[in-house]
Amino acid sequence: MEILKQLEFCNKDFFLEKRRSSFEVFDLLQKVKAAIRNHDLLAKGDRVIVGFSGGIDSLCLLHILHQLVEYELELWVVYINHSLRPAENIREVELLHKIGNHWGLKTKEVTLDIPGRLREKPQSLQLLAREERYKIFISLREEIDAAKVALGHHRDDQAETILYRVIRGTGIDGLAGMPIIRDNIFIRPLLEVSREEIREYALRHNLSWLEDSSNRKSVYVRNKIRLQLIPELETAYNPNLSSALIRLGRLAREQQELMEALLEEKWERLTIIREEQLGIVIEEFLRIPAYLQYYLLKRVLREIQPQQQLESVTLLKLRDKIINENHHFKTVQLSKKILAHKLEGAIFFEKKERLIPTLAERFRLNVPGVTVIPELDLEIRVEKDNYIPNWNEVGKHEAYLDITRLKLPFYLRFWRYGDKFHPLGAPGCQKLHDFFINRKVPREKRTGIPLLVTADDQIAWVLGYRLNELYKITDRSIDFWHISFGPIRSD
Repeated sequence: MEILKQLEFCNKDFFLEKRRSSFEVFDLLQKVKAAIRNHDLLAKGDRVIVGFSGGIDSLCLLHILHQLVEYELELWVVYINHSLRPAENIREVELLHKIGNHWGLKTKEVTLDIPGRLREKPQSLQLLAREERYKIFISLREEIDAAKVALGHHRDDQAETILYRVIRGTGIDGLAGMPIIRDNIFIRPLLEVSREEIREYALRHNLSWLEDSSNRKSVYVRNKIRLQLIPELETAYNPNLSSALIRLGRLAREQQELMEALLEEKWERLTIIREEQLGIVIEEFLRIPAYLQYYLLKRVLREIQPQQQLESVTLLKLRDKIINENHHFKTVQLSKKILAHKLEGAIFFEKKERLIPTLAERFRLNVPGVTVIPELDLEIRVEKDNYIPNWNEVGKHEAYLDITRLKLPFYLRFWRYGDKFHPLGAPGCQKLHDFFINRKVPREKRTGIPLLVTADDQIAWVLGYRLNELYKITDRSIDFWHISFGPIRSD
């Protein structure tokens, strides 16, 4: 028996009932070996960190890597506890140690206080958890001198990622999805394997796994795509949707490789470095095709700020601005930390913190939809919903508001003299100034806190702090707006 089965694991009878005669049972191990060879993912004797969650994907990945005796790998199984599902976390840690003992592998548990971090600084829960996971992997890799970090993403994850990015409004590079190898560190050996193949492999090898209950919650956008949108699209429009998305991703990656090669040839002619600032030569920029202009801007800004890439809409606006203004280019703040300015025939980009927003600034939000505000390094998502969440799991970065009480459109603005609202749970209306004092918000931060306001300029939400009592969900609420915010994502 591969793993002790004392724990309550996923019910495998459901999968056994599926007819297997409808598809050929592939040898997944050989398929993964081919991917490793073709993409040069591993070398003999590598020390490899394996991200482990207790789920079927990471368990199968670990089992496969453990079978690669010819590679003589030294595997470190790392479980990251986000402190979000205490009861399930305990069982996952138990499974981690059982596997380590049974297979003779090194194991390590790292605990993160994600709820605490969200209380300190409201933001996207999933984005924060992802960023912290990667930080831990990078730190541990340096600590133990590991060659690679193996992750359990598979082919269906890739299709979901591509569709998700299409919905968000990605550029062509975003359509490429997740790379099978990134930075020569992170590898995804299962990326060419389907979810169905993984399940078949787990059953054939008598593996038992745990289910993450959060994967079934439709409050998360990625879950909605996997559980609702993709099945509906496959049923009503294209039963081969996942395959079509994967083909699209492959073509986008090939175009990405082509653009990188073209830029490499022209880089020295198109760019200039002065006083350690990277810039583009205006005359040369205007001579190249439009998409190469876009790609050049993307590449230059990636060089300046690798960890926070700008959205395609910002890059397109910048390209149009350069074309229209060329040698009369006016200085512009591209994001919270990047400034673009002209100097002697070139446009230079430098890291420079943005000043506190002026009181006059107001940003109209897409309802429903995603609004990206580069000036604030802020992304706001507004979705219509009728699913009442577990309020204990709702962080300060998100809010639920009764649709019937709100006048559209929504705007984002900042504190103005005389602003007042009725804080949720408070006995009555109060000045925003007094609310900040009662909450002990430092004076210097008050003018930089975003406010969600209605069409008639009523404060509906002081982002990260408090809703307006007038717009809360009640027992009579049927539909409501689910609004969340966080830093701009770099997909």
